[in-house]
Parts: sequence; structure tokens; C-alpha cells
Amino acid sequence: MSQPEAFGRYRVIRRLGSGSFATVWLAQDDLLNHPVAIKVLAENWAHQMDIQHRFLEEARILRQTDSTWLVAVHDVDVLPDGRPYMVMTYADQGSVADLVHRGRLPLDEALRLLTEIGQGITVLHNHGTIHRDIKPSNVLLQSSPVGQRVLVADLGFAKSIDEASGFTAAAGTPGYMSPEQSIPGGDLDVRSDVYSLGAVAYELLTGQSPPRPPAKNPPGRIRPGLPPALDALIMEALSADRESRPADAKTFTDRVRAIRMAPDLLPKSDPWWYRHRMTWRRVITLAAVLLIPILTLTTAPGKPGLSLTPVYSATHDLRVGVPLHWGDELQVDLEAPPLSSEAGAESGLLATTDRKNWHSDEEDSYGIFTTVLPGVHDLTGLGDTDRCGNHAPVERSLRAGPWQGQAWEWPECASHGSFSSAAVHEPGTSATVYLEIRQPDYRPDLVDDIIDQVEIW
Repeated sequence: MSQPEAFGRYRVIRRLGSGSFATVWLAQDDLLNHPVAIKVLAENWAHQMDIQHRFLEEARILRQTDSTWLVAVHDVDVLPDGRPYMVMTYADQGSVADLVHRGRLPLDEALRLLTEIGQGITVLHNHGTIHRDIKPSNVLLQSSPVGQRVLVADLGFAKSIDEASGFTAAAGTPGYMSPEQSIPGGDLDVRSDVYSLGAVAYELLTGQSPPRPPAKNPPGRIRPGLPPALDALIMEALSADRESRPADAKTFTDRVRAIRMAPDLLPKSDPWWYRHRMTWRRVITLAAVLLIPILTLTTAPGKPGLSLTPVYSATHDLRVGVPLHWGDELQVDLEAPPLSSEAGAESGLLATTDRKNWHSDEEDSYGIFTTVLPGVHDLTGLGDTDRCGNHAPVERSLRAGPWQGQAWEWPECASHGSFSSAAVHEPGTSATVYLEIRQPDYRPDLVDDIIDQVEIW
């Protein structure tokens, strides 16, 4: 399917992904100035009424449950060709599968994710629904003011528990679905989802795909040092005999939570700052959010725009302050490319008033691009970048809070405000923070304030 311009009032930005039954698009609700995800039934299923019914049933379940732990459905409509689409929460941090692919997770982070996934499935079970397709790619991650938020998604195979004895076709994803799901006509219950939770837990803890049933090797053999109670729980969940599994998602989740809260959970070999890094991230982020009103009230008269609101990316392990008066227009992209290829960065956190035109010199678009480069980089070549016509930049040394480095600034950039690029690092550390800042006016003091408030973990 080629990229459409819009679905109703929702302006399409790009495709997020596609599966056997549907394609998901990132779109902008220009009326409410907010990004949304739009799931559209695939063209080859347009005239299959049973598939359309399943698609709309997914939307109904998500709308009726309306839970913090599930993707929310805001609207449903039909295209001119008869295909239904649903407007959903946009998860700006990708999926748990993306997280696992980046490397093995710290134990506390893995258990935190597993607890929140389990809470989402518990909501479904309380609603009388079996998910039937729990896997890392169906668990999405969204930014929130106090940390990363888990959203269980993709209920395309979900069914009512009351209809469990009437399933006539196998459904699910091999490796994550219970043995009874592979048998057409099998009598299913909520313990099929418990098996899938065990499979997801196995992958979160080991970084490896879950074993085929019957599972024989506990995750502790792949990742030594895991609590024995955790090994036992996962092996119970992965039991081919469902009578041996925890009774439901709540029982499984409560046991995960108890293991996570045990005082002797974390191995002594991990340094304290690494073991508690997720806790500190949340404390720092929450403190920053609570301080916004204080910063706003204490801003010096005559210096408009110096109040900064925090925007952060767990993907890039950084936080940056954005001028508070941009807040109503702010659009965030966690995988944006830099404007300058000389920076050597692949992607980073972009907070801008106009994401579509950020890379255009023809439109007014103000914002901040930030990324972390491993190692201390000499980026003096940035001053030679043809960023704003043939004008040479103002080059200056930077010392802002813990940061020191260099800035290259164009006070007038193609009649569209000013442009600054900067490369800074903390003395004694092995990482460079690279920034690109577009402003309506030339404000080097604001550049210094923004850099002063950058934090990396």
C-alpha cells in the first residue's frame, strides 16, 4: 500500500509497520496537535467480513477496557473502499522487541517490564478476554513524565474466555504460544496467556528466544545468578501441562512483583549505580517535572524563554531542556537524523515545533536535536558545514554547568532565525553530547542554558 496523505482529519507522516492483516501508520491530529497511530485493515482482507469483524472486535475490547496498561483506541472509521481503521495511542519508544535486540536488560528493568506487561494481561483477563498473541513485538513503549510506560497491543487474536472451548483454528506466534494453542479445537483458558508471559520473561532475562515446549533449561543456566524463585516461576509458566502453571496473569504478576521487591534480588557483582540506574532515572525525571513550576516562577525578568521543560529519551539515555513557551507546539521524534552529516551521529532525540520541516531551510522550524556519541569526539569540522549559506559561523568555547566544549553559531540562518551546533563533554567521561539548536532569535545565553540542563545516564 502506497502512503496515503490522510485518514479523515489525520495527516499521515510515515508507516510504522505492517503485518498479515493490517498496516500501522504514524499520523498527526492537527486539530489537537498530537501524534497518533492509525491501524488500517490490509487491502487483501477488505471483503472478508470475518476478518473485518475481528478487526473491529479488537477496537471494541481496547475501548471498553480503557486501561493504563493497554493501547487506547480513540476513534474508529471506514475508508471509502470499505476498510475499517482505528486511531490509537502512538508509542514513541518502539516495542519491547526493539529493547531486547539492543542487548541484555538489567535484571530490575526486565522485572519491571514483566510486571507491567502482566498488569496489562490481568486487565484483559478481568475483562473476560484471552490475548492469545503475547510477544515482545506486541508490547509497546511510550514516553511519560515519570518514566517509560508499557502498553500491551495487537489484540487481533483476542477472544472471549466464554468462547474458549469453541476455537476451531490455531492462533498465535510459534515460540510464544502454548502447546494447546497449536491444536485446532483445543480448549483454551487464561493459562495459555500465562505460558506466553513465561516465554516473554525468558527472552527478557536471557536475550534469547524462548525454548520449544517442553522447556528444559531454566533461564538461570543462560544467565547465572538469577534468583531460584524466578527460575522456578518461569519454568512453571512454560509447563506443557497447564495444570502446573500459575492460575492466571494476576498470580504470575504478583509472584514477579514479590521477587522484584526481595531485598536480596540483585547480584552483588553489579555496582550499586548500575543496579539502581532505572530508579535514579525515574527520580531525576520526576524531580525535573516537579521543578518546572518553580523554574517558571523564578525566571529572571527581562529574559523570556529561559524556562525549560524536560524532554527525555530512554532510548538514548539522555534528557534535555526545551524552552517552555514551545510546549504547546512541541513534537518529539526519538529516531531523528541530525542536520549535519559531519556530526557522525545516526539518530537522536528531536524536540521541535515542526517535525515535518525540521530538515528544511525554507520554513520556520525551531527545536533541539540531541544525541550521545560514544567517546570524546573532535567535531571542529562542523564549523565548515554549509548550514546557513556561505556565512561563516561564530565559534566559541563553551562552559555550561558540568559541560565543556565548542559551539558554532549562525546568528542569521537563511532568514529563519539562528542555528547553533555544539559538541560538549564532561571532563573525565568518555561520551560526547552533540546538539543542534534552532531559535527564532540569536540567543547564545539560551544555548548555554539548554546545554547546562543536559543529562545523560
